[in-house]
Amino acid sequence: MGRILHYTKSRLYVAEAGFKVLPSTLLYDDAGKKVAVVVDLIGPISQPFVTAKPLVESPEKLVGKVLYLRKQRRRQIDRPRQRGDVC
Repeated sequence: MGRILHYTKSRLYVAEAGFKVLPSTLLYDDAGKKVAVVVDLIGPISQPFVTAKPLVESPEKLVGKVLYLRKQRRRQIDRPRQRGDVC
């Protein structure tokens, strides 16, 4: 996804996004450990940034590291059956 640029006084990361990331998206480090959760998407549409709440004990140590997303499966929505549907 992008690199952590800053750890703010309000205890949030500011990180590069490069594309639209939805709030509540989990972010991972290179080892696959949960590191943060996205709070908000900020900045210009062409080059967005995210603010993220850290989930680690010493968040200052991760400034400059790269964050990753895991591809999540879309949940299939149950829809009412319609006439002609095959069982």
